[in-house]
Amino acid sequence: MKPFKTFYFLLVLGLLAFPSCDIIEDPIVPFTGGYNSELYGEPPVFGLATTTGKNVLVEDFTAHQCGNCPPAAVIADGLANANPTRVFPMAVHAGNLAVTDEQYPMDWTNDDSNTLWNQLSFQANPIGRINRLGGSGNFFSPSEWSAKVASELNAATPLQLQIETSWYPGAGDGQLNIHVNGQFSYAIEGECRLSILFLESGLIGDQLDYGSDPEHIEDYEFNHMLRGSVTGAEGLVVIDNAVAGDSFQSDYTFNWNSEWVFENSSILLVVEDDEGVVVNCLGHHLGE
Repeated sequence: MKPFKTFYFLLVLGLLAFPSCDIIEDPIVPFTGGYNSELYGEPPVFGLATTTGKNVLVEDFTAHQCGNCPPAAVIADGLANANPTRVFPMAVHAGNLAVTDEQYPMDWTNDDSNTLWNQLSFQANPIGRINRLGGSGNFFSPSEWSAKVASELNAATPLQLQIETSWYPGAGDGQLNIHVNGQFSYAIEGECRLSILFLESGLIGDQLDYGSDPEHIEDYEFNHMLRGSVTGAEGLVVIDNAVAGDSFQSDYTFNWNSEWVFENSSILLVVEDDEGVVVNCLGHHLGE
C-alpha cells in the first residue's frame, strides 16, 4: 500500500485584523495553493469505492462557426442521456472556426481547450475522442461515437474514482473545496495523471447550423462547455506504477471564476495513463 497524497499548502492571503483584537473581519479569505486545511480543517477520509465499471469521456471538438457541429452535440447529449452516470460529454471549443467576428462575438476558447485541440494529430470540427482511445492524438467522427461508447462501457478498468465538494459562497467570488480519491483494484504500469476540469451548461450565444433556417442561430444553447481547470488540461501525476490496493487523494481549494454560473457548472475528473488513454473519468454536478 503506497497512498499518494497531494501536498497541502498552508498559505493564507489577505487576512485583516482589528487593531485591538484578533477578530478576523472576513473568515473566508483569498487562497493560492492546494487545499486550505488551516481554514477548512482536515480533508475527508474516503471509504472503499462502491462503484465498479469504466465510465466514458466523450470529447466533442466544436466551434460556433462550424455548421456541422450542432448535430454532433445532439449525438453526445443522447449518449449521456442514455447513460447519465457513466457517460460524460465535454464540448471543447477550439480551432479556426472558433474565432470571433461581428456575427460570432463570444470567445468560447480558453487555454485548456486550446491545449486539448493541439493534442490532435488532425484538427477539424466536428471530430471527437472517446476515452482518448488510440492515444491523445487519435479521433473519431461523430458517426463512430455510439459504437465506441458502447464498447468502453463494457471495458475493464483498474481505477474507481470518488469526489466530494463543499461550497463557500462568501469567499470573494466563492471558494470550492474539491476532494478526489482514486482506488486501484489491479496494477497499471507507468504514470497516471489527474485532470480536474470545469464544464458549464446553459450558455447562450451565436451558432452556425446548416440544418436550421436561418442557419445563423442567435440564441443557441451551449452545454457541457469546457471553461477551465484546477490542474491544467494535461493534468498532474498522482501515482506511478500502481498495484492492487494502491490509492491516491488530491485536495484543492479553488477560487471560483465569477464569469461561471455555479448552478450550471460541473466538475469532470479525468485520469489518463502515460499513453494519454483515459483510465477512468467521473462527472459531478455542482448545482445539485
